[in-house]
Amino acid sequence: NGGMADMMRMMNSMGGMGGSNGGMPDMSQMQRQLAENPEMMQSIMNSPMMQSLMSNPDFMRNMMENNPQMRQVLDSNPELRHVLNDPDLMRRSMEMMRDPSAMQNMMRNQDLAMSQIENVPGGFDALRRMYSEVQEPMMDAMAGSAAGAN
Repeated sequence: NGGMADMMRMMNSMGGMGGSNGGMPDMSQMQRQLAENPEMMQSIMNSPMMQSLMSNPDFMRNMMENNPQMRQVLDSNPELRHVLNDPDLMRRSMEMMRDPSAMQNMMRNQDLAMSQIENVPGGFDALRRMYSEVQEPMMDAMAGSAAGAN
């Protein structure tokens, strides 16, 4: 299986699996490698293990709920909790993560929508609030959980 082999190769190259950091890989390095190698990301996302995990909305929801920082973001933004409780939306999101071209298309559409929102009176302020109240805390929560795993 290419996906599992890619994942193991990446973890071993980062000192994981019994490395100097207690057996945990360097999450920031893993994120960098995946961002620089979309084929590896696609291979991992298409592995049977990841397919099984990601097709389980309860697993994804529990993973988010078990991260204290992410739980705080969800508590302060009920619309995000609604997204986690929508199995169809979760399924579509996971499909996009597995398909780089669909992800790029979605990002282009999102960029276009944001540029149009900026042109609406008050739109830029709404985007700024969304970033400071939702996106930035989510990124901090993900970085905090990655740091806590090391």
